[in-house]
Amino acid sequence: MGLPADHPTILATSMGFNRARDPWLPSPVFRYAFELAGAPSRPRLCFITTGTGDRQASIDAFYAAFSESGVQTTHLSLFDKPNIADMSAHLLGQDVIWVDRGSVVNLLAVWRAHGLNRALRECWDHGVVLGGESAGSLCWFTGGTTDSFGDVRPFQDGLGFLPFANVVHYDTRREQTHQLIASGTFTDCYATDAGAGLHFSGTELVAAFSDRKDAGAYKISRAENGEVTEQVLEVTRLKR
Repeated sequence: MGLPADHPTILATSMGFNRARDPWLPSPVFRYAFELAGAPSRPRLCFITTGTGDRQASIDAFYAAFSESGVQTTHLSLFDKPNIADMSAHLLGQDVIWVDRGSVVNLLAVWRAHGLNRALRECWDHGVVLGGESAGSLCWFTGGTTDSFGDVRPFQDGLGFLPFANVVHYDTRREQTHQLIASGTFTDCYATDAGAGLHFSGTELVAAFSDRKDAGAYKISRAENGEVTEQVLEVTRLKR
């Protein structure tokens, strides 16, 4: 059994699995997460894919991805009702909780209806490593941009564990992000290309990383004079 992370930890990423492989190939981000959780010999990993409506194919693919490993895998689904009676206790017993891609707007609404927002906050406070891809990255912040409504638009009702905005798919959303920063819709904002991730300890960014070549991570800010600046973050390549 591992130990909780030393500090509340979030891995906000644009990575997770190579879904072109059968079974899915887990990104090295999972090994990184397990190390942060104390490097348990049999890490406990819970998969949440509310953003896909708990798509069974994704749940099955998750289990298959780790079937030949020593990882103890579970999932939490909320459709059409929770599959776990005491969700809070189950989540607190994990080393890592991984949130899948999908609709962040729908994910947040369903989580709040079931009180999962409060349970995840407790997990974060107690050192369970929280992470996720795309919607599973956006959810931890105050807001960001999403195509949950069809067209890409801002949302500002994220969980707010991290007091910043966040943008995924940044290579196609750079111009819109700069406009949102310039207008004051967002102030400080982090962003990732496909294959990049951000490691937050508490609310402090401590590392940016990638699982493939040329995947970038960024911080976009607005100066007092209204000028928008984009800082390219130093990215460490994760080894497979």
